[in-house]
Amino acid sequence: MTGSKVFRMKFAMRYALCGLLILFFLPCAATAQGLIQGVTGLLEFDYSFLTTKTKDATGVTTKTETSSYNPRFTLNIDTKIYPNLRLHAGGMVEGSIADFKTADATDTKTTITRFRPYIDLTLETPLYAAGIGYIRKEETTKTSGSPSTTLVDEEYYSILRWRPEGLPYLDMQIKRTNRFDQEKILQDIKEDYINLNSNYTYKGLQLNYQGTYINTKDDLNNLVVTQYTHSGRIAYSDSFFDKRILLNSIYNVFYQEVKTVTEGKGLVNSQIFPFAGLSALNDIPATGALDPNPAIIDGDLTAGAGLNIGLPPLGGDTRQRNLGLDLLNVTEVNQLLVWVDRDLSSSSLIANSFSWQIWTSSDNLNWSLVTTISPAPFGPFQNRFEINFLNVKTRYIKVVTSPLSPAVPGASSFPNILVTELQAFLNSPAADVVGRTKRTSHTYNLDAKVRILDSPNLFYDFYYFLDRVQPSSQQRYTVSNGLSLNYRFSPVFSTTARVAREDGKEEDEKRFAYVYNASIVADPLKTVRNSLVFSGRDEEIEGRPNNLNSIFLYNTTHLYKGIDFNLNGGVNFTKQESGEKGRDFIINLQANFVPHRAMTLGLDYSNTISQRTGGDQGASSTYTRTLNFNLSYNPLRTLNLFAFVQYINEKGQKDRILQNYAINWSPFPDGALQFNLAYNQNFRTEDRAKESIFQPSIRYNISKNSYIIVSYQIIRTKSAIQNEDSNLFSTSLKLFF
Repeated sequence: MTGSKVFRMKFAMRYALCGLLILFFLPCAATAQGLIQGVTGLLEFDYSFLTTKTKDATGVTTKTETSSYNPRFTLNIDTKIYPNLRLHAGGMVEGSIADFKTADATDTKTTITRFRPYIDLTLETPLYAAGIGYIRKEETTKTSGSPSTTLVDEEYYSILRWRPEGLPYLDMQIKRTNRFDQEKILQDIKEDYINLNSNYTYKGLQLNYQGTYINTKDDLNNLVVTQYTHSGRIAYSDSFFDKRILLNSIYNVFYQEVKTVTEGKGLVNSQIFPFAGLSALNDIPATGALDPNPAIIDGDLTAGAGLNIGLPPLGGDTRQRNLGLDLLNVTEVNQLLVWVDRDLSSSSLIANSFSWQIWTSSDNLNWSLVTTISPAPFGPFQNRFEINFLNVKTRYIKVVTSPLSPAVPGASSFPNILVTELQAFLNSPAADVVGRTKRTSHTYNLDAKVRILDSPNLFYDFYYFLDRVQPSSQQRYTVSNGLSLNYRFSPVFSTTARVAREDGKEEDEKRFAYVYNASIVADPLKTVRNSLVFSGRDEEIEGRPNNLNSIFLYNTTHLYKGIDFNLNGGVNFTKQESGEKGRDFIINLQANFVPHRAMTLGLDYSNTISQRTGGDQGASSTYTRTLNFNLSYNPLRTLNLFAFVQYINEKGQKDRILQNYAINWSPFPDGALQFNLAYNQNFRTEDRAKESIFQPSIRYNISKNSYIIVSYQIIRTKSAIQNEDSNLFSTSLKLFF
């Protein structure tokens, strides 16, 4: 029996099982309601044929052909059996045949079938909720010349929520997960999970407790790992004396215990809980601070955290995505998991196109590249990239990647791949951590502010921070006393100023610092704003200087309708513990013009000159100049033209130029039959690479929710390393009901 016949038989069996699932639940719903409500489904069929010809620098030519078939059926049932009893059930059955051929007649066929049924029954009232559920994820892979492999990930779970008004609420989840292959020769893991979360709020007081129990049993490696985690949080916020005194206080305690029992080998996976999540969009990952992003560590693996690594739209943001963590203390890490909001396991070309850079830092300002991982494994059952690297010890860590490139075949089908979570882990050989390990951390913040005068606004602020970790005895604290002033001299001029003294201790080193800043702001017109800002931090760490002073002038002008202009410039002065002194001269110019309602022009220029003297490196001087120009023109509602040019001039390196030109034309955007023509071209002098993508496509809307798309993509890539020509024909049918 051929592989395709086996595939069709297995797919038909899975399809039949989904039908039986409907028949099983239909009588219950029919009895309760007369007929079932809330049934939705999706029938999909994707087909693609990709031909690629690659010629390397030596003249060797390689030709490949890949054809793939991907039918998928999804069924979802959402109905109330009784007024407070809700049923969620359904599943997905998917098949995929990929036939890979080379010029030397090598033929590799891979067949994958996926079956994912689920059922969830929830009883919910305003006071409480209780539910049970089951999810099974099964994937069978068969590659020509190799035996088939079936992987299973199944989960039984129950939930209990108790929400009494005016009293602490409770959330509990109990879960058993089994991960194994059908023969139980590759993997056989059982995991028991219990999570309890309680929260209570009364006026300005918040109390929270979360406890987790995880017991993991790896039968193949004779490894048992039991982990207990307890975390508590007390927060208080209030104001006194007609809001003259503001008070905020937060205390966090975290306890983790891991017990490892082993008679064999294997890895113990310990999650590291960060102090803060960070992110930024920039193309200079070696310098610059990341901004706070709490959503990237909030534990929600499905909601986006404001970062999209999918294909940017025409003229969209193509800057690198920086995803980071503040671990608060120097911590050992060797794995990062980047979770996204969709399954990419069926699209290996997409998942494997991403390259991941690992960077570390001690101050969230200056970053060091550790390694580059390309590609990183994805899935198969969890929507995440698994990035493994050699152990590093750091406080700050980040992973940097670029959004999906249009040169990746099929990229146009993935405009949105939202990052939902970033997690850090330390994987250790079981033999190294056998026995019991414990870790406790205490973190306390006290922030108080007192208004002394109303005019001018004069405030006294006090800040205290304490962090202590056991059994390592790591401890740090910071005490800050400061005065701040806000005053408007006239309708045009105003000023702000602050001075503070900080005392602290970190890694057994005492430090103190004087922190100060002042600004003068002028608003002569509603469309003009100028500000002169001076800031400084004079710090000593055990007698060693660590100073940073800067003065900057910021100018923002809205000259006329459609003309915006920003000019910023200044200098940073640094003196580090090593004795190195530095000066950084920075100037930024941004201008936006709208000469016509259909046209937008943008100009962005930056110039940074850095000078260093003293220290171990001696005297040095560097500069980096960057000029960006972009144009967007929409002469018609259906036609969009875009151009982008970037010029980078850096000392000691060849000048780099990046050019991007794109056209998008959709002559019938509102009809049932829609035609689209897109062309995109990129040119990079760095590696003498030129990419051109031409893609016509037709979409026919069969009904309001169902459609078929047929597209043809021509990709031509030329560089100093190789030339590659790819042609991709694809069609996608989606029938919703």
